[in-house]
Amino acid sequence: MSAYKKTATLTMNRHDNAVNKLSPNYLKQKIIEGQRVVGTWLQSGNSTFAEMIGFSALDFFIIDQEHGPGDLQTVIDMARAAAFSKTTAVVRCPGIDIIYIKRLIEAGIEAILVPMVETADQAAAIVEACRFPPLGKRGDAAHVTRSSYYGFVQDYHQHASDKLMIMIQIETKEGVNNAAEILSVAGIDLVFVGPSDLAGSINELGNTGSEGVTRLINQVINIAKKYDIPLGTVPRDTKTAEELFEDGFSLISVGSDVACYFDFLQNIIKQE
Repeated sequence: MSAYKKTATLTMNRHDNAVNKLSPNYLKQKIIEGQRVVGTWLQSGNSTFAEMIGFSALDFFIIDQEHGPGDLQTVIDMARAAAFSKTTAVVRCPGIDIIYIKRLIEAGIEAILVPMVETADQAAAIVEACRFPPLGKRGDAAHVTRSSYYGFVQDYHQHASDKLMIMIQIETKEGVNNAAEILSVAGIDLVFVGPSDLAGSINELGNTGSEGVTRLINQVINIAKKYDIPLGTVPRDTKTAEELFEDGFSLISVGSDVACYFDFLQNIIKQE
């Protein structure tokens, strides 16, 4: 075989091995199948912890950019650290920032969690930002973005919505009051109840097990069941993860890297 033919054959083999199909969104897949999923928060912006969680095979971790540090590059590095695994990187956005949400999905983030959603108009704007026309207003640069594996996935437009999981947080009294309208917005994959801020919104900050907080959370549970929207949350006063699963929640995020390290330091201090 000539040197030219050998080179051509090697080139064809490399092309055949190229990644030209989107990997599944394992978290979204599990939720659709009705599985219970467990993950944790990453508050530190540390990609080593993200990699460790990938090795541990937890279902997901949430990169917290509402209360934690870091920028878009931090998010990408952390997502890459777990990309070898079936652990899904979720990003909690700093807020309802449509421009940043668009940047996250262009960066290939598979799941977003948007805090403090209080109206149907806000929910609709979030979904619209994540979808290509005619269903939304997402800009098209799929031939160069990480979301399409930098153009290697040529049919990305057809599968982009399947790949992305859109989660919104209801965590204020106003959000609960508008929950029926919010959850009637097509395209929301999960509603995440935030008990801490919910308690704060009714002047019971720090008391997530109060009757008032419980009543509001039960309202969201009932409305979500009506619209067949999966539920997520965190353990709270009087409710363990297992009890929350029994209440109808599908996704539970337990603990955080910073909280765990704080406990570790406290134990050291006690031994001095």
